[in-house]
Amino acid sequence: MLKIFTTQLTGIFNRIQEGEAQSIEDGARLLAQAVISDHSVYVYGKNELEGILKEAMYSSEPFPSVKVLPKNEENWPDFEMTDKVLMFCAGSADDEELKMAEKLYERGIGLVVVSPSGKDGAPIASFADVHIDSKLRMPLLPDEDGTRFGFPSLMVSLYIYHALSFTLKEILQEYQ
Repeated sequence: MLKIFTTQLTGIFNRIQEGEAQSIEDGARLLAQAVISDHSVYVYGKNELEGILKEAMYSSEPFPSVKVLPKNEENWPDFEMTDKVLMFCAGSADDEELKMAEKLYERGIGLVVVSPSGKDGAPIASFADVHIDSKLRMPLLPDEDGTRFGFPSLMVSLYIYHALSFTLKEILQEYQ
């Protein structure tokens, strides 16, 4: 089972590297605008993706200018126009996440969204300046009864988070 999981996960990472490299670079450039102008990058993830928030804030290499985006709009900060939001969604976005993205869009806040695209794309992408497809649409492992299990949304999101972080670091080094 571990070999199948590793093979499937490696396949997801390879598809992200091959298909999303430009979106990752575009996302990092958008986020760099906030960092360079001494404004904030607000990060959002719910449920298991709250792990991204911990990585961004408390890891040995925290994300520059990072703050947590509160889930409730009434707790949102008074955004500056150069503030940006980095949003991680495990699915193609639930109603709450869609509404959140729409409200950020209406306020003119730059938004980078990481979520899987389905057959019809990702509805949340219409509110994002940059959408990065996580490529994780269904669980990776087949069970004996034909169902599937093993949905490593945090692992895949952390891979994209680090890709954004490394690209942002390169952009900031070029800027200096």
